[in-house]
Amino acid sequence: MRSEGATSSNQKQAALVPGPVIALAWLLFSGFMVLLVFAQNLSAGTPTHWGETLGGRLLHGLLWGLLTPVVFALARRFDLTERRRRLPHLLVHAAASYGLTLGYRLAYAGLMNLAGALLGGFSLGQVVSNANTWVPIYWMLLCMAYAVQYRERFRQGQVQAARLETQLVQAQLQALKMQLQPHFLFNSLNAVSALMGTDVKAARRMLAQLSQFLRLVLEGSDAQEVTLAQELHLTRLYLEIEQTRFPDRLAVAYHIGPGAEAALLPALLLQPVVENAVRHGLAPQAGVGELTISAHQQADRLLVQVQDNGRGAAATAVRGIGLRNLESRLATRYGTDYALRVDTAPGQGYCLRLSLPFQAAGPTPLAA
Repeated sequence: MRSEGATSSNQKQAALVPGPVIALAWLLFSGFMVLLVFAQNLSAGTPTHWGETLGGRLLHGLLWGLLTPVVFALARRFDLTERRRRLPHLLVHAAASYGLTLGYRLAYAGLMNLAGALLGGFSLGQVVSNANTWVPIYWMLLCMAYAVQYRERFRQGQVQAARLETQLVQAQLQALKMQLQPHFLFNSLNAVSALMGTDVKAARRMLAQLSQFLRLVLEGSDAQEVTLAQELHLTRLYLEIEQTRFPDRLAVAYHIGPGAEAALLPALLLQPVVENAVRHGLAPQAGVGELTISAHQQADRLLVQVQDNGRGAAATAVRGIGLRNLESRLATRYGTDYALRVDTAPGQGYCLRLSLPFQAAGPTPLAA
């Protein structure tokens, strides 16, 4: 609790603009004003009083450089963006603008008079009467403070939006894992139980495959993206389990193009698609089911295709929960920069085609 309070306090006291940046800005402004006065005098043919010109402009920048953090602090303390207290805060700034400006003019005139560079000498009445001429500088700094605040709020909003998007993707991934585990685990254990009475070796092999598959799903990192090679590794384990459950009823073919396995894609993207093809496309039909998984790079795109020879359907307009979840995850990750297409016809199976931006990853060892 103490550390959180300290962090909050530090964030509240953090300056809008670092001191060195303020000093550099006023130094550059003072230099520009010196050059401007010199150019004006040169064009008018009048001599330049360097004591008043150089010293005065540098002193001007120094004093306002010291007052700028004060203005920024007042802007934060008496925030004009708060509608409920805008009028009293406006009155505070009106008083502060004249008070700080008067203080600036008194310090400027006094220091310049001590240096003997003030033309006409020091006059308190003249300083007070002319102080309002410099009030706009306060309001200019006030506007700059709110511009910086709005920029910071916009940046923090972007960071928060990115954080929320990351949390959404992680929640979707966890929900997908929770959806995957119960029915798949139940079916696999039932298959192992049935095999124990007929083929003990096959049952042990299936238990090993199931253990490895679940370990990859449950103990894998929470990374939002994996390589196609990692996703294919998980998919192969799943299909090997299904082939053990349904021997001689499932034939799988892989057509993976050179370099495609290094492509990044959302975690658990391919396996649910393949599982959907096995459960709904191939399992209901008699005879051998054929499943083909293809992936290759085409220019800056990764093209993935999952095709089965199942019963198919008459229309593709109605999409199940699995496809809707898939589209939602793709939209969250890629926006509109993806394409998803499902082709089917009675007796011709399903063919799902994906087009994603190709993003290559470095070599990543596969989990054993």
